[in-house]
Amino acid sequence: MKRDEAGVATSDPGFRREETLMLTTAHVLRPMPALAAALALSAAGCTDTPLTVSQNIEVEQVDNLLRIKGELCTDPPEATDFPVKILFMIDGSGSMQFVDPNNLRARAVEEAIIRLRANPSVEFAVIRFNESDAVLTRPGTDISATDPFGVDLSGAFTRDVDTLTAAVNGLNVADSVTDYQGALSSAFLLLSQDMLDSPPAELARTRYVLLFLSDGDPFPTCCSQESQAAGICEADTNIFFCEDPDAIRQNPTQLPFLEASQDYNQPYQIFDVVQDIMELAENFGVGDLRLSTGFLFDQSLVDDLNADGCFVIAGVSFVCADEARSLLGTMAEIGQGVFRDFSNAEEIDFLGFDLTSIKREQALKNLIVTNTNYMATSTGLRIDTDGDGIDDETEIVEGLDDQSRDTDGDGFSDRIERSRSRNGLDPLVPTPGCEDPDLRRDVDADGLNVCEEQLLRTSTDLFDTDADGIPDGLEVIVGSQPRVSDIGNPLPDADLDERSNADEVRFHTSLFFDEGNAAPGLSYRYRTDEIEPNPQGGRCYEFDVRNVQLGTPAARPGEADSFARNDVLVYLAQAPRDDPTDFGTFKVACIQGRYVPPDFKDPLAGEVVLCPEDFIEPDLFSPVDGCLGLASGPDITPAGLFARYREALQDELIEELDIPPPDLISPSELCELRRALDGI
Repeated sequence: MKRDEAGVATSDPGFRREETLMLTTAHVLRPMPALAAALALSAAGCTDTPLTVSQNIEVEQVDNLLRIKGELCTDPPEATDFPVKILFMIDGSGSMQFVDPNNLRARAVEEAIIRLRANPSVEFAVIRFNESDAVLTRPGTDISATDPFGVDLSGAFTRDVDTLTAAVNGLNVADSVTDYQGALSSAFLLLSQDMLDSPPAELARTRYVLLFLSDGDPFPTCCSQESQAAGICEADTNIFFCEDPDAIRQNPTQLPFLEASQDYNQPYQIFDVVQDIMELAENFGVGDLRLSTGFLFDQSLVDDLNADGCFVIAGVSFVCADEARSLLGTMAEIGQGVFRDFSNAEEIDFLGFDLTSIKREQALKNLIVTNTNYMATSTGLRIDTDGDGIDDETEIVEGLDDQSRDTDGDGFSDRIERSRSRNGLDPLVPTPGCEDPDLRRDVDADGLNVCEEQLLRTSTDLFDTDADGIPDGLEVIVGSQPRVSDIGNPLPDADLDERSNADEVRFHTSLFFDEGNAAPGLSYRYRTDEIEPNPQGGRCYEFDVRNVQLGTPAARPGEADSFARNDVLVYLAQAPRDDPTDFGTFKVACIQGRYVPPDFKDPLAGEVVLCPEDFIEPDLFSPVDGCLGLASGPDITPAGLFARYREALQDELIEELDIPPPDLISPSELCELRRALDGI
C-alpha cells in the first residue's frame, strides 16, 4: 500500500475531495475525536477484514505546513556570573617578621575571603611559600622533593570555613627562604589538576585570579656551570646547597623543586613558569586567568644600603627593591594582571585587585527547529512516532517497536544500537551494562542517558559536546557525530550536496541523501533579525521559520489525545559574543501541531508565536506539559491573539494598545500583545 507525503496509507496520493478510504482495524485503533463517529462502525467487529467507509462529503483541503515566528532573547550579562577561583600565593620568608610583624598579610587574605565568600560562585586556595611550598587549603598533602610533580592537589580550591580558617592561620609561619619558583610551580600543579577535574563547559566560564605577594627577591638563586658558561646567569649568589640540596634538607618538603647543580629561581625560569600557567588557560579553554603581583616594602624600616646597593633591615641584607619591583612587574605583565606596590603592611588590600566574575555578553549562536515525529530520510519525510530517529516503516519491517525509543529495554536507544550493529549491538537483543537506574538518567538533559554518553564518549556535563551549536541528542537522531563539530573548516557535508551537515540539521533535510530539486520544497526556511536589547541587557532577535511540515504520527501509549500530534522543538543556542566557539548554553521551546489529511490541521491557520518566556532551560523542559500550540491550550496564533484582544477590549479588561494592525504587526509586538493578554 502506498503512503502519502505525510506517511498515511492511501490508495490515492492526491487525496481527491471525493474519495473512498480503505481502512483496517490497524488504522482505526487510534482515531481522532473528530473522526470517532465516522469510525464507530469498526467497534462492532474487530477483524483484519477491510472496512469500506464511503465519503462523498466535499471538504476543504489544508496543507501540512506550520510557521513559527516570534521573539527570543539571550541571557543578560548579569545572569551569567561565572565561577571565580582565587589563589593566594603569600611570602612566608623570615624577612616578613620585620616588614609585617603583625601578620597583616594574613588579615588581608582573611578579609578578602570573608567579603567574597558571600558569593557562592567564588572558591579559594592558599599557598604559603618559604622553605616549603605549602598548599594550605589541601591540609595533609606535602610537596616532596622525591616526586614534586606527583602530588595530588585536587580539591585545593574550597569554600569550607574550617579549611580556610586553618589556611589563614598557616600564614603566620615564617623562615629564611623566598622560593618564587617553588610557589609558582606549586600553583601550576594545583591549577592543572583543578582544570583536569572541571567540566569543559564550566572551565569556559571560570575566572582564575592569582595573587602573588612578596617582600623581597627570590632566594635561593642558583646558576649552573653550563648557564655560567653561556652567560645566562652568574654564580656569585650561589650558596653551597645549590650543588647539594640534600645537605640542608632535614625533610623532603624543603625546597622540593630545587635540583642539584641546576639553575633555580633565575628570572627566566620564573617568567617561564608564569608563561606555562598562562598557557594552561589556553589549552583548557578557560574563560579567564590573570596573575597579579604585589611588593611589600617599607622604606621606613631601612637601616642602610649594602655594597650592592640593596637594603639592610634589622642588620639583614634582604632586598634589592628595584630588582624586586622589576621582577614582580614583569610577572604581572606576562600574567596579564597588575602590579601593586605596598609601602607598608597596613596597605595590603587584595580587594583592590579585580576579583569580579566574568560577565560576557551573550549572542545567538544557533536556532534550530526540528519536528521530532516527521524525519528526513533517503525517501523524503517519514513518520517517526517515537522520535528515535528511525522512521515507523523501517521499525515495523525490522521488528522494532515504533512507539518506543528502546525496543529491548536495555537502556540504549534503538537508533544507537542500530547504528552500531557492526560493533555487535542489536536493538532487539538487550545490551548489558545499563541496568543501574542511575546510568539511565539524562544528567545534562541533552536526550542521551549516562550509558549512551559513555558509549558515544560524549560528555555528561555538556548539552553540546563538540560545541557546534547542535545538541548531542539531536546529532544522534539525525546521524551526525556528536563528538565531531559540524561547523569545522572545511564544513562537513556527508552527502556531498553542497549543503553542510549543520545546515541540513537546521533545514530538516537528510545528511546522507541529496534531495536534489526537491530540497527547496522540503527545507525549513529561517530568518532572524536582531532588535533592541531587553531592559535586562539581553540581546533580542525576531525570528521567522517557515515550511515546517507536519506528519500524522500514530497515537502513543499512555498519552491521551496523541494521535497525529507532532512535537516540534525549537532550540536556542547562545554563546559569548566574543567567542562563538564556546560550548554555550541552550534553551528550548516546544510547539505541538496536528495534521490529518486532507482537511484537519491544528492550529488551523498553521502559524504560532513564541516569546522569550517560552524558552526554558532543557533540564526544566517536559514534552508532556511544556508544549504550546494545540487548540486545547492557550491560543498563541496571531489570529487568536487578536481575537482575544478584541474580546478583552469589549469586556473592558484591557485598555486599547498602540499596536499595528494584524497584517503589519511584528513578532516582538505580537509578544507584547500576548504578555498584556496573559496578564489579565
